Amino acid sequence: MNVKNIICTVVICVLLFSCIGCIGTGTNSDSELDPTSTELEIGNISSPSINVESETVDKSSMMYAYSPGDYDIATANNAFSFDMYNNLATDGNIVFSPYSIFTAMAICYNGAESTTQEEIAYVFYYPLSKPVLEKSSKEMMNIINSDDDNNDLKTANALWVRENYPLNERFVGNSKIYYDGKVTNVDFRNEPERSRDIINEWVATKTNEKIKDLVPDDMVTSDTAMIITNAIYFKGKWLNEFDVEETQKELFYNSSSNEEGTPIDMMYTKQYFSYGENKDAKIVELPYKGDDLCMYIVLPEENNIENFESRFRLSDYNNLKSSMESGNEVRIWLPKFKFDTKAKLSDTLKTMGLVEAFTGNADFSGIFDIQKVPEDYALWLHDVVHQAFIDVQEEGTEATAATAIEAVDSCLPLPGEVMEFKVDHPFMFFIEDKRTGCILFMGKVENPLY
Repeated sequence: MNVKNIICTVVICVLLFSCIGCIGTGTNSDSELDPTSTELEIGNISSPSINVESETVDKSSMMYAYSPGDYDIATANNAFSFDMYNNLATDGNIVFSPYSIFTAMAICYNGAESTTQEEIAYVFYYPLSKPVLEKSSKEMMNIINSDDDNNDLKTANALWVRENYPLNERFVGNSKIYYDGKVTNVDFRNEPERSRDIINEWVATKTNEKIKDLVPDDMVTSDTAMIITNAIYFKGKWLNEFDVEETQKELFYNSSSNEEGTPIDMMYTKQYFSYGENKDAKIVELPYKGDDLCMYIVLPEENNIENFESRFRLSDYNNLKSSMESGNEVRIWLPKFKFDTKAKLSDTLKTMGLVEAFTGNADFSGIFDIQKVPEDYALWLHDVVHQAFIDVQEEGTEATAATAIEAVDSCLPLPGEVMEFKVDHPFMFFIEDKRTGCILFMGKVENPLY
């Protein structure tokens, strides 16, 4: 019986705002996680990191793009993806959606002014022209959210605002027009617990019940002014099937020192795939049904993921993809894996250069109506929480045809030779929208537990 492999990915990003005189003190609770969960709290505020993609992406051309035609939002998103990964990388499994974070912050950016705006633009590769980002974001969202009978891929934005808070009408209008962000008034001040429940119910609904209780008990307080949420949910079937009867226990070596290996569930198939390689890594494209989305598996040549990820940049990723050719059969062994990652990104973003936005000196005066607040009023980011869930498993009963992508590479074997791609040590993965070239999800697997 041929059974298609299904990947289910869920992400939620939350931005929490505080205002002067009502500073929130909530942090994530130390709730117990299951063994397949990863909780990250990373950052070294005193030592800002360098944007590692600044060498390969012209940041100034991004910031000073004054028309949508001059701004490549997919490249901006992807450059940010690698910057974020470089700061999140730690031992263990990781999954996150750079697109979710990129989009949630874009809504926030809509209300940023002065040096706060410049700081956010620098870290996120945004154009200083807000209309350029708004129009580019809307076009991207329309493509990603377009109806597709083959896969379930949807994004959603929401703004949760304290009752009677004097929002700037232009900010509200642009959030709705360009990001489809609905504003909901909640009683943070008198009913913080009920407000938390409302937000968590929205999160659970938008993520098909995969993420529950994202906002912990002590995050929402009577001091909370506004919370911005972005959710992205994806469920898709492989175009090339895995046979469930071929899934066997195989050894996975999660480090070069692990000579005995760990038994894991390894799937297997032999099909025509786009495949590439260089001296550092191999790559294979696993297309989803409909061929609008795909997963790229990047397998380092050496079993040393720490060394590999510290050197692997967007330019390396693009070069590796450009080495791919179709026309060869590939035997693929891929582990089943399922895990989630919950990260508090405030400190991480500070290390990347987003500092002023988290202080009382932040200028988010585009968010509120300056005519209805005291002269010394200030609003700033208090917390950013991100959670992602990924599940790769066998489901379904139909087989479908393979697809091919045209590319060139000088290091591949002669046509007709069967390639082997055995994922038996830590690897990186990327889920990409092929229509736009935008990285939606990325991460690494060191322990493919299921």
